[in-house]
Formats: sequence, structure tokens, C-alpha cells
Amino acid sequence: MDIDYTWLEENFFNQRFTSEQKTLVAQEMEVSEYKAGSMIVAQGSLGNAIYVIQSGAAYIDCNCNGEDMRVGTAKSGDLVGEMSFLTGNEASATVTARDDCIIYKLSRDSFTMLMKKNPELAYAIFAHLLTHTAKVIRQMNAEKAAVHHYMSGSRRY
Repeated sequence: MDIDYTWLEENFFNQRFTSEQKTLVAQEMEVSEYKAGSMIVAQGSLGNAIYVIQSGAAYIDCNCNGEDMRVGTAKSGDLVGEMSFLTGNEASATVTARDDCIIYKLSRDSFTMLMKKNPELAYAIFAHLLTHTAKVIRQMNAEKAAVHHYMSGSRRY
């Protein structure tokens, strides 16, 4: 499967690639198709990669205290696996393709290689990771506030 450089430039790196950068991206990023129902990340697995969803959508499910619950859906342009990628901890959720998906995978080793060979690309990835993580935290804070208001009897959410 071929890499869609234009899509990556516009939706992940937020910059145009030089020919050298295209070569590095081709060397370090894997592109795969996951059929609907396929597991992308298993809860409890070692987090050594981030996954960028180019097309399709995926469910994010968590077994928390023995209870299975859907905690989100990731769509085109979203990242999954980023928390365990950043921390080195086990994946806290299972990610399953809802639809047929095309996904870019960047391993921690490949990210390290990009840091050495092209810091500009590594910086773009890290900036995207930080922006995405901040968005997730804001969403969690809003959900926590809504639950708090609901539990306290207030209907302001």
C-alpha cells in the first residue's frame, strides 16, 4: 500500500515534505489496512507505536474494574496508542476498526531514528502528539464536569 504524502502533510505533519523527508517517512512509517472488526491495539499490550487513522473509524474500548465500556471513537486524522507510546506503559484500551481503515504506524524506534536523521519531522510529530493529548484532556475535563453537575443535581452541562 502506498503512502499518501499529501494527506500526511496536511493532516499530521502540517508541513510540506522535501524529497529527503519523503524518503525518511517511507522508511520509518508503515501503512496498513485493517478490515472492520480487526484489532489495532490490544489493552495491556506494550505501547511501542502510535497509529494515525487516515480513513475509516475505530472504537476505543476499555475493561475498567472488570467492566467493558466504550470510551470513544477515533476517526480520520486521529491518533491512537499515543498514551502508551509516550509513557512506555501498557495500552489502557483496545482499539478495533469500526470500518475498514487505512492506518499509518510509527514505532518508538522509528521516531527515535527520525529524531536523529531529521529533527524537523520529529518535532512535527511531537507537536501533533501534544496538541492531540491536550484535546483529549480538555474533552475528559468537560465530561468530568458534566458528570459532576449531573451527580450534584445541577442540569447545567
